[in-house]
Amino acid sequence: MRFRRLSLSTMTAITITTMLIFAVAMVYYGVSWYADNIQERAIAGLSPDAAKAFSDIDRGVMPDHQQLQALLDVLPVVQSAGDDELVASVFVFGLAGVLLCSLLGYIISRRIAAPLRELTMAAQRMAAGDFSSGEKVKANRIVEIVFLVDSFDSLKQELQMMERRLKFNTMAVAHELRTPLTILQGRLHGIADDIFPLDKQAIRHLIVQVEGLARLVDDLRTLSLAETNSLVKDIEPLDLATECAAVVEAARPLLDEAGICLDLSLDPAPAHGDRQRLRQLLLILIDNVRRYAASGKNLRCSTGIREGRPFVAIEDRGPGFPPGVEAHGIELFWRTEPSRARTTGGTGLGLSIARAIAQAHNSDMQIAAGQDGGTIVTVLFKATA
Repeated sequence: MRFRRLSLSTMTAITITTMLIFAVAMVYYGVSWYADNIQERAIAGLSPDAAKAFSDIDRGVMPDHQQLQALLDVLPVVQSAGDDELVASVFVFGLAGVLLCSLLGYIISRRIAAPLRELTMAAQRMAAGDFSSGEKVKANRIVEIVFLVDSFDSLKQELQMMERRLKFNTMAVAHELRTPLTILQGRLHGIADDIFPLDKQAIRHLIVQVEGLARLVDDLRTLSLAETNSLVKDIEPLDLATECAAVVEAARPLLDEAGICLDLSLDPAPAHGDRQRLRQLLLILIDNVRRYAASGKNLRCSTGIREGRPFVAIEDRGPGFPPGVEAHGIELFWRTEPSRARTTGGTGLGLSIARAIAQAHNSDMQIAAGQDGGTIVTVLFKATA
């Protein structure tokens, strides 16, 4: 049989009411029992005549005058002593009830607060940097405590994910910085030791590595702005078709140089967003096609309304992602080929930045394989009022 979960206020009210009923019942029955005991002892201490008179009265029979007088002579003394003992019994049983109820209340409160103690210890471990799973805190049937335990477990899992992500990102950034720094260090040592000549070609080579480092730092800064919700600032009404046309026109010389044919299907798509960041997003997607999908010789840009939401889609005919790994394309520094971004001048952060810009606009960015090969990247924006 499953018992319904109770709120903390309900459980507290039930506990207090139960303790009060228990205390009152204990005092009532205890005093009643003691009163009967006082009466029995009082009767046992009476003279035979007084005892006979008390017995007759208790049975509803009129006692003899002499016997009644004997009872009346000792009644004030017996009654006074009995009243004193009765008052003392009320105090004793009342105190015993309070002590027993306090003990029971302490036991019940400890059981109610047990998950809170476990949560406190777990929080102290987390404050010390220990996000390991450990044992799950067991919640009782108090609604608020159940919600608190569930929220704490969710927080712990999120912190574990953040810790793993931070470690991965730290190692990934260190890995990305190592190659250009190693090249710079080797070249500079070679020039200092007269192994390499200090000419314009050597300087240009060093500048290329420095520019790569600058791009990486700038991309990481963009992602850090996204983490602090500072990426998007100037929200204004705009048309995705107009913005897409402007970005394509700016990138046309590079696309022509790569031999990529443009296929534009730009239907009106009114939306709200940061114009500069949205153009950065579109440029990232188009530049990805130029860098990694130029072999497909085709780039299709489309905008419009889908299920009431404005969208922009970039489709290519390149090699695409390996089956089943489309989602990994948005992860930091993920590449289908480990050396691909370095040989083409990328940082491995492009799609991560594009996703961050999309999320900053409360939009969905989806990556899917095209029907005829290649990749389709679609950004669905919020419906405009």
